[in-house]
Amino acid sequence: MIPATREDQKKEAFRLFEDGRYQESFQFCTLILNVEKDPAIEILAATNLYYTGKIEDADVFFRDLAQKMPDSSYVHSYLAKVLEAKGDEGAIAEYATAVHLDPNNQDALRSYADYLLSRQDFQGGIPVLKRLVQLGKKPGDIQNLMRALIEVGEPQEALDTHAVLSSDHAKGQEYIEALIQTNNFQEAVRSAQKVYRETKNPVILRKYLSALSRYDPPASFDAYASLVKECQDCNILFDYIQLLKTHRDYVKALEVTRILLAHSGLPMYRLNECDLLAALGEKERALKKYELLILEELRTKNDLNTLELIISRYRHYMMAHLPAGEVTRRFLNVVSQDVNVVSLLATAHLYDDFGDVAEARSWYYRAYRADFLAGGLEYAKFLLGNGEERECEKVMLYLLSNVKKNTDLGRVASVIVNKNGKMHNLRRLLDQLIQKLTERRNGLNTEGLELLAVAFFIAATNALDEMDYAGCKYFCLCGMDVMPSHARTIRIENFLELIRACKERSVTDRLIMDTPHAKKLVVPVLPAKAITDQLDLSEAEQKVVEFLRIHRKASEMDLRTLLGTRRVVGIVNKLIQKASAQGQSIIDKKGVGEDGEIYEYIES
Repeated sequence: MIPATREDQKKEAFRLFEDGRYQESFQFCTLILNVEKDPAIEILAATNLYYTGKIEDADVFFRDLAQKMPDSSYVHSYLAKVLEAKGDEGAIAEYATAVHLDPNNQDALRSYADYLLSRQDFQGGIPVLKRLVQLGKKPGDIQNLMRALIEVGEPQEALDTHAVLSSDHAKGQEYIEALIQTNNFQEAVRSAQKVYRETKNPVILRKYLSALSRYDPPASFDAYASLVKECQDCNILFDYIQLLKTHRDYVKALEVTRILLAHSGLPMYRLNECDLLAALGEKERALKKYELLILEELRTKNDLNTLELIISRYRHYMMAHLPAGEVTRRFLNVVSQDVNVVSLLATAHLYDDFGDVAEARSWYYRAYRADFLAGGLEYAKFLLGNGEERECEKVMLYLLSNVKKNTDLGRVASVIVNKNGKMHNLRRLLDQLIQKLTERRNGLNTEGLELLAVAFFIAATNALDEMDYAGCKYFCLCGMDVMPSHARTIRIENFLELIRACKERSVTDRLIMDTPHAKKLVVPVLPAKAITDQLDLSEAEQKVVEFLRIHRKASEMDLRTLLGTRRVVGIVNKLIQKASAQGQSIIDKKGVGEDGEIYEYIES
């Protein structure tokens, strides 16, 4: 029976929601919304859609609500949950917005933390979890915080967190692992032994054995050996095998491996058998096992990362034990017949190792054509290593232009800014990377933000070398702004050292805070169709004309930021030549300042 009054209907809708009867609650919401628009009921209707699994409908509802109620933490939080359910990378920006709007919204904080941890973004999870622990001190939140601290290499802080916040709770897996990582093996053994007796949890048993193997190896051998026959835990058996391998007891390790394989035929366990046969000098048996495993993995292609590892081990073993001709023959017959990016790259690596540059290039290029991302990154590194910088830059620019997912953009960025590589010296490529990452800044995870900070640091260093002190300071401030709080590869001090150098070296310390760099990147482009058509302007030239029409005057540094390239002088000179050929003057040079040449728009 439907309640008579509108208020009773609203109460019933909320009551049904609280009881978990989401479909019935939604029906009441629909009934009410057909008569009047009530923001609370609109939110309830959208939430019901989410919990009934109607994700697409919930997406539409919550996006509309986010436009109407941009300051609602709840709405942004649930929009994030909807996007997460859809696999949309935009979820991270919505979660961040939700907790920014209300740092005390525990549901949003917990959902955000779970989202980050599920994606192995432990650095980003730490500030969120610390806030959660500060608000509630719930055991689950404390454990997650300890886990995140351990994963980012802060086990002592994890122990300190337990001591201050969780001393009354059980000393579980995270506590034991933190003890192991701080080399407190004796206490880890005692704690793990106690917890295992109470819980019989095989995960704790594994931690106990791991700690014991570092603290008392003979005792650990006895403990592992006593478990082998009745042990059903493959992880414990595999740990025992690794311990035996460390002590070069390959015969016993192979014996335990066969017991392990009776429980599970995972490719990694089978690869371990191949490696042990190789270590024991059983060359033909090892090669046969490697090849059989590769052929089976090529047929199924269940995990290309595992396939890559298997082929790499096979290749290195053959190169160490067989003549070059036989290595090539066997490798081509076993690996190279299948046209997939892993096989193509592995064959390229083989020829690269043999110094056959022409053949290696051919296989790298085929890999690039088969998978533009995975193959393209390796092809670009090969080109750069062989002095083909322009071709390398062309490939990497293509990758930057075509990657869709932020995670894939992160893969490209990590190759470009790698300090052991040379791609960051390609200025146009670095400029394009900064522009691409900046455009996606709100959706980047912690790793992506750190990569952007590193790119800004490289740009700042380049600017300092060129005595562009204002540019250096600007890039430093941008880098510090985006740098996550738990960055691994860069520190605030790195930027401060560059700023200090700018202050010391510049003749006049030009202020940059009043220069609206960020705004210039997002100024709407106004049409200038008549000029464009008459002068046959390129896209870059159009941008320059339209930018100057809006701002009247700009420096070389301003136009570099706008275009994402350092080739501004050449672009402007060509533009002036085109205008002059048509009897026009649209840009005038006004001298040179600290930010390079100054350009001014001339009214027609």
